[in-house]
Amino acid sequence: MKKTLIKNAMLATMDPSTHDLTSGDILIVDDRIERIAPVIEADEAEIVDAAGMIASPGFVDTHRHVWQSLLRGVAVNWSLFEYMVEMRTMYPVCYQIEDAYLGNHYGALEAINAGVTTLVDHSHLQVSAEHSDALVKGLKDSGIRGIFGYGVYRNPRYTPGEAIDPSSVIAEIAGPIEKFHRDNAARVREEHFPSDDGLLRFGIASSEFFTFPSMEPVLEELAWSRTLEPARITFHAAIGINDDVNVIESLSNAGALGDDLLLSHGNCLTDDDLALIAREGGWLSTTPDTEFQMSGAFPVLERVVKSGRPPSLGVDIVSAFNGDMFTQMRLMLQAIRFRDNELTTPGGLPSSARFPAAKMLEYATLGGAACVGLENVIGSLTPGKKADVVLTRLDAVNTAALRDPVAALVFYANPNDVEYVWIDGVVRKRVGRLEGESWDSVQRRVQEARDGIDDRFAKIDGRAMRRAWEPVWGLAPGSSEPEARGAEKVRG
Repeated sequence: MKKTLIKNAMLATMDPSTHDLTSGDILIVDDRIERIAPVIEADEAEIVDAAGMIASPGFVDTHRHVWQSLLRGVAVNWSLFEYMVEMRTMYPVCYQIEDAYLGNHYGALEAINAGVTTLVDHSHLQVSAEHSDALVKGLKDSGIRGIFGYGVYRNPRYTPGEAIDPSSVIAEIAGPIEKFHRDNAARVREEHFPSDDGLLRFGIASSEFFTFPSMEPVLEELAWSRTLEPARITFHAAIGINDDVNVIESLSNAGALGDDLLLSHGNCLTDDDLALIAREGGWLSTTPDTEFQMSGAFPVLERVVKSGRPPSLGVDIVSAFNGDMFTQMRLMLQAIRFRDNELTTPGGLPSSARFPAAKMLEYATLGGAACVGLENVIGSLTPGKKADVVLTRLDAVNTAALRDPVAALVFYANPNDVEYVWIDGVVRKRVGRLEGESWDSVQRRVQEARDGIDDRFAKIDGRAMRRAWEPVWGLAPGSSEPEARGAEKVRG
């Protein structure tokens, strides 16, 4: 047996049974938490002195496009229109097989570095069978826990620099699941996920159901997806919505809702939709950064709570936002507080903050664990659960003098304060450095890959691609051009 004894930690266990234990020791035996107590003695254990650190469960990110880690920064000023044009119909064809591996490997390391021990990878970069293999390997090599959501999105297939008809590219990516994905997803399931007991489990990232003109292809795709027995079927439950089809109500009428469904965003879902999900099955992931930037509707998290379901949080696009959960927790919490104050004290000043910070930490850990079906396995520091443990330092300029671990984690900490990370009892970050990884080597490979992607991207006619998307979006010809948008802004 391998033993690790964490001593003298400030505890944020997220377990009600140890709520009164504010500091103490944690004994890890092999891959599980054996014991938590004020003082523990253990022979032949590796001792980690956690004095001045918070011990907490690893964060669970329930919606992230990990492959976009190589595109850091490109989407910081994008609208959803620009995201669809460039990220969905231009950047995927710029990724070579080795880029797919590195994007997922580097992206998973970024998550681990920030204390995220479990993530759901909504992976819509299945350009070829070889890309799929590389994406899976990138995650597995990092040692992260999670779900690989095989994306059945119809990626464009053209070579940067070749003459193309952008309208035909858009036509190709619309419509029901294609044979390539049916065959390739089944192969990936059989070859890489022969069982469901590994750190990484198989999932399906579905088509954009809310854009379909009818429910027939939606139900057909779900029925096919379920033949592969995925841990979760995750899909974008729309920042915008197809007014002609109520997907949630239609799924309910067809008896197709269930706890294998993990919906992301859902800003436009009604309270009736959420009640159906709570009653018949399904989970929600809120991604505050993306939704405030690209949506016209307020995030759904608090309404999910009112429906009786535990909500969860996700980072979503690391092409625009840092890959940590600290940011998402505090952004969502303060937005809810502002909205509550706005509605309850119009024109006045609030006398209290109704929504406590501890709830947001719960949603980023236990809530996420429930949404991926692992609430009895991870999400809290509980004897018998898997040892996904994070130690966060309290001696940095931004954290010194803190005494409240919840305040530290929700409002003050950042990834640089994460000192240790264990996943399944294996240390993945030690004394502030990723274990077993030469960062200089990773950083060099990341930059080389990004340079290659940039070179290929520059060969694509982005102007023509935007023009082709305009009628799909209901935009006037030429109105999506940067100079047109700038002129509108000045006039406004």
